[in-house]
Amino acid sequence: MTRRRTFFKRLKAPIPILCYAVCAAVWLAAGAAGLCSDGIAKATGRLYQFELAAEDFEQVGLQRLESGALLTLDGDPQMIWENGEGAVLRTVRMEAAFDRSPREMCLYYTTKEGEPFSVNKRVFAAQADDGSYLYTLPQGRIAALRLDPCSPEENKPVEMTIAGLYVNEPAPWWSYFAPGWAGVFSMVLYPGLAAAAISLVRAAWMWYKNKRGARGAQG
Repeated sequence: MTRRRTFFKRLKAPIPILCYAVCAAVWLAAGAAGLCSDGIAKATGRLYQFELAAEDFEQVGLQRLESGALLTLDGDPQMIWENGEGAVLRTVRMEAAFDRSPREMCLYYTTKEGEPFSVNKRVFAAQADDGSYLYTLPQGRIAALRLDPCSPEENKPVEMTIAGLYVNEPAPWWSYFAPGWAGVFSMVLYPGLAAAAISLVRAAWMWYKNKRGARGAQG
């Protein structure tokens, strides 16, 4: 019994270390699950490469010019595409040129048919070395996409030329374990908050336990 207690004492670690260890384990498990899930989707033909054109989207707040370029008509241009075939969607890479800064560029998505688009379900573009814009979607079913290709300043329309939209391009295995800046921020913040909360609860419990023990001794 004494040896067992000594062993478990050695396993004890500060609460923050335990919280970050749990976070790391969950992150690795989620990456491995995503890699396996996409592998199965590829094997069953549900995850495949294809291309989209601007004409495949329902265009809102946009006007097509004779040159083939798109001109924004307001401050919230949108391009909406329904995933009618139910394909697995993982990435969208857009090759586009703008005559002025596109500012914020978002790709909204829904997970159910008829579901409204929401700021809670969107991803931002990461600009690659070749100048294209890459959107990485989360695991799970994607019912529809809404591309907000730019965010024009007031009374300053943007003219854009979309050369191509490429879906599900091959990604290296390690990309499934790359959390991105938002993921790194979450992995630093939330385990720290959890450790602080657990420490506060533990301190409150110890204070209550000691107080109750002191009362019992007095009685």
